[in-house]
Amino acid sequence: MLLYYLYLAQPNSNNMKLKSLLFISSIFILFSGASVFGQQTDSEPKNMVKLNVLPLISGKFAFEYERMIKDRITVGGAVSFRPSKGLPFLSTVRDIVDNDDLNEFLDGFKSGNFSITPEARFYTSKRGPFRGFYVAPYLKYTNYSLRAPLNYDLELTAGGQTFKESGSIPVKGSLNAYTAGFSIGFNFRLTDNLNLDWRLIGPGYGFAKGSLGGQKKLTADEQEQIRKELDDIKDALSDLPVSVKMKYEVHGEGVDVKVSNSPWAGIRSGLSVGYRF
Repeated sequence: MLLYYLYLAQPNSNNMKLKSLLFISSIFILFSGASVFGQQTDSEPKNMVKLNVLPLISGKFAFEYERMIKDRITVGGAVSFRPSKGLPFLSTVRDIVDNDDLNEFLDGFKSGNFSITPEARFYTSKRGPFRGFYVAPYLKYTNYSLRAPLNYDLELTAGGQTFKESGSIPVKGSLNAYTAGFSIGFNFRLTDNLNLDWRLIGPGYGFAKGSLGGQKKLTADEQEQIRKELDDIKDALSDLPVSVKMKYEVHGEGVDVKVSNSPWAGIRSGLSVGYRF
């Protein structure tokens, strides 16, 4: 398990299939051991697999597994991934971010993500397993792949005339976020084997770190203008409700950007269809 989490912490680990296999294997080992504490005398199904349908709206796929270890206690986890594409709900983000340079950067922004979320659930209902209101503390690891063009404008003077020239440098990288929190929700039994899991809300808080970079031969004038663009983006990010700590270096070969231990927050929600077995 230690080697597994050390692997996940590597910022260049983008092999989602291998991550999913490691996650499923670790969950299987965990639940195999945990089942010793949850020996039941009845024939109630003790396992549930679920598909969260809400993230499908934004092109994200989320799968969950839950294992009963006692009458009202379960352990489980979720795996989710989103192929690289533009930011979901970009128009809403633009309304929140009141900065032209940052909004221009976000217009060309492409991001994908992969996450794993182990959790425990404590049910309050006495009507049987996987039923009623629950509280679920969780940990979450998310890896974001990031890609965007960094645009800039130059004012050049030649022959006594001033004219503008536009340029762009492609930057890409990754961001790793680690959060902890708790969810509340309701689990409804639809049939003997089908459930509807409604996760009302699950706030989480933690930190994130990562890096981006772009390579391009840059003149001194281009470097100066890119620094101005990055300064504006840095100021806008620091003004967000969850301030992002950004450092950058611009040189003749390109640009390097680092995000170091910045506060990070998120909210989990979901409406999942589950199959018990």
